[in-house]
Amino acid sequence: MSRIEKFIVIYDIENTKIRTRLSRLLFEYGIRTQFSVFEVEVKNREFNRFIKMLEKKLKNDKDKIYVYPLDKKSVKNIKRAGNLENSIINDFFI
Repeated sequence: MSRIEKFIVIYDIENTKIRTRLSRLLFEYGIRTQFSVFEVEVKNREFNRFIKMLEKKLKNDKDKIYVYPLDKKSVKNIKRAGNLENSIINDFFI
């Protein structure tokens, strides 16, 4: 059985059309927490494919995507404040 890993994906994409396509892809894996930040879950056996899909979205040398792993302790210590209504699924990180 493949383990599910949790990640924070942060991006800085210049082109609006490409940025929109990237966010649609990321919505398939998780939730948006800020305009250019997603919390995602990826099965460890699919991680390399996930990264390749992200890399294909990079169209120029100014575009950037960062993927940060989250361990269980970090996930439990996440604190949120502000308007979470449209960005957080409460049971996403169980």
